[in-house]
Amino acid sequence: MVVKTAISLNDSLFEKVETLTRELNISRSRLFAIAVQEYIERHETRRMMAALNRVHDEYTNDEDRAIQREIQEYHRKHMRDEPW
Repeated sequence: MVVKTAISLNDSLFEKVETLTRELNISRSRLFAIAVQEYIERHETRRMMAALNRVHDEYTNDEDRAIQREIQEYHRKHMRDEPW
């Protein structure tokens, strides 16, 4: 089933939409469907990560946190000079 909806955009955003639909050779409807799907997926990922972090925090003690900080600092120090 397909449901139609109407949205309001300011002129500058609408122009960007028009430019992108021409570049991608897709309809505005398709672009909005893709954009909303990607946004929902990012939102669900953030929600899942927040839940995992809450669980992880419940079972992490001070010693674990100290080790995590040391590991993070080690990686920051060694990755700082990487060309990428």
